[in-house]
Amino acid sequence: MPAQKCILIVEDNEINRLTLCALLASKYQILEAENGQEALDILKDKREEISLILLDIIMPVMDGYTFLSVVKNDSAYSSIPVIVTTQSDSDADEVAALSHGAEDFVTKPYKPEILLNRVSSIIRFRETAAMINQFQYDHLTGLYSKVFFCQRAKDILLQNPEQSYDMICSDVENFKLINDVLGNKVGDDLLCEIAECCRNYTGEGGACGRLNADRFACLVRRGRQ
Repeated sequence: MPAQKCILIVEDNEINRLTLCALLASKYQILEAENGQEALDILKDKREEISLILLDIIMPVMDGYTFLSVVKNDSAYSSIPVIVTTQSDSDADEVAALSHGAEDFVTKPYKPEILLNRVSSIIRFRETAAMINQFQYDHLTGLYSKVFFCQRAKDILLQNPEQSYDMICSDVENFKLINDVLGNKVGDDLLCEIAECCRNYTGEGGACGRLNADRFACLVRRGRQ
């Protein structure tokens, strides 16, 4: 049986927390925090386990908007989806929550079926997006993977038939020796530096990818300054 997904409930009202736990505990593992600061402390230790955050807005110590601002500006946490829960159902409050980075907005008192469906849908969407991202980008350098680089290059050429491009391919000579002598960490750092050089050289209107361990390719618009 696959492991249950984990949800972090951030809510200062104990009755509301108990209500959410009762609704979700049969399908999900639950972590609880009474304010934004406590939630951040939990994220530091458990971020890899958490699939979604249910977040109240009005809380002591650190409110929901402050928490959202911190989380969405930190790459370690920004991909975790957040559903804001609040007593207010005004358009202004919903817009404020979404503009701070929340994925959805639900009002209290909770409607069980609506809440469960939204939680399930957002977790499923996040996992699908993560899977697509995993195949599209090289996990070490962040460049396009070989398959997606080829597709992206094809798309660029088809969309810009009047523009000339250069294809530049490179590999690191004796890269295995670098790993053997200096260690894999140094080798990985070197690949990341090369990837950054590829990005800077390619600029806008082109594409760059990691074809395999130490081979890179750049599609560069001819005449780019």
